[in-house]
Amino acid sequence: MIVFHLFRIKVLPREQMTLFERKGTPSQVLRETILSFPSFEVRKGRVWQIGNVAQFDEHGIYFRVGRTSKSTLEIYRDGNFVDQQFDAAPYTHVLVDTQLELCAIARKSRLSRKPKGIAMQLARVLNQSSKAKEFGVRFEILEINDPHDFVTYVRSAYNITRFWISFSLPNIFDVDDFIKPMERLLNEAGGEIGKTELRGDSLNPEKLEALSRSAASTGDDAGAVLQPEEGKKKIRVSLRGNPVTVTQEELSNQNEMRSLLIQMREIYEKIRGILGKNDDR
Repeated sequence: MIVFHLFRIKVLPREQMTLFERKGTPSQVLRETILSFPSFEVRKGRVWQIGNVAQFDEHGIYFRVGRTSKSTLEIYRDGNFVDQQFDAAPYTHVLVDTQLELCAIARKSRLSRKPKGIAMQLARVLNQSSKAKEFGVRFEILEINDPHDFVTYVRSAYNITRFWISFSLPNIFDVDDFIKPMERLLNEAGGEIGKTELRGDSLNPEKLEALSRSAASTGDDAGAVLQPEEGKKKIRVSLRGNPVTVTQEELSNQNEMRSLLIQMREIYEKIRGILGKNDDR
């Protein structure tokens, strides 16, 4: 059983652009960058790179990301103990929907204790690629958190007095109308991360749910101070700490890749609240 964590890949313009940079949609930029098999030498002899790239769907791309290095194995041969050098290349599976900028990364402890560590190295590989320079962009990869528990708290709360939401630089779609002006302001001010807080005697849970789903879908955070029941003490809850995962038995052919991609898209649509009004996973 392979366990994948879901991430968002944001394609963002670099602050300084030149006349020689190409223009392209985020989907096109992401696809071309992956198909260029980029690599990045973290330090001498230790390289992170993309391989085994296969496009099996209009927007679906499978590849492997891993780390290559020289290792020494102590062996016994012909009555002698000897050191034998070999190439070590642990890797993991990655599936990307270039249109949704949605990414699934399989756990691999040999690469990193947490998938977020692999995502960080993948972002470095993409950002160091020739395509990133050619298009004048940078890539940001953010972990998606499941909003189910948080939204349940918000829906059932007796009273909500504080709510906050973080946001990052503008993305093409799936952001609540309230957040779009804040993202534009962040971009114009030259910032990278922003936060807005709402306070009141009784905030509207329906509007807060929409904002929470928006934050979850873009890899951002949200939190609230609420009273779960009348007469109970107020508590503080957060969206963070509940990463979205999806499992697949095998990933050895295109049918299995398509099956995983379908699951990824359905889960993502549920997070955004597109598939029905209730998040009943």
